Amino acid sequence: MARLLKTIEEYIAQERKKETLFVNFSHTYNKTRLDIPYEKDDDPFFWLKKENVNWEKREAFQAYMAKNYPNINLTDVFDVVPPEYEVWSFLGTIALDVEVGSSEYIEICKAYENPDGSPKSLDAVMYIMTPEEAETLVKRKLIDEDK
Repeated sequence: MARLLKTIEEYIAQERKKETLFVNFSHTYNKTRLDIPYEKDDDPFFWLKKENVNWEKREAFQAYMAKNYPNINLTDVFDVVPPEYEVWSFLGTIALDVEVGSSEYIEICKAYENPDGSPKSLDAVMYIMTPEEAETLVKRKLIDEDK
């Protein structure tokens, strides 16, 4: 069933209006965002294919959150992509309504990140975006749409 989702930057700029933790479950998307080389095929949209999402890892994350942090709202969002991409698949990204720096935030990061902040797995990578970054990305997309 089709759903209307906001991008992470729209969600932060328009609704949450706070620094926001979000997690992506596509190893190719995460490698692209983290500038890690990977085998590419001839399709320029390879890194945005839903076939590269680890749906089992996403389900495990949702179960972990439901068991340990049922009070934290999880919101499905589309990912940050360059403005020239008009259509892309849902890559399973989830925004967490948790206060950055809180004890819950620290424990969630410990579960999915190494002590140095690097991801334990490229199939579940945590990111943080500020409202200012989100607003800049939203404005950039609006400007690009006007061209």
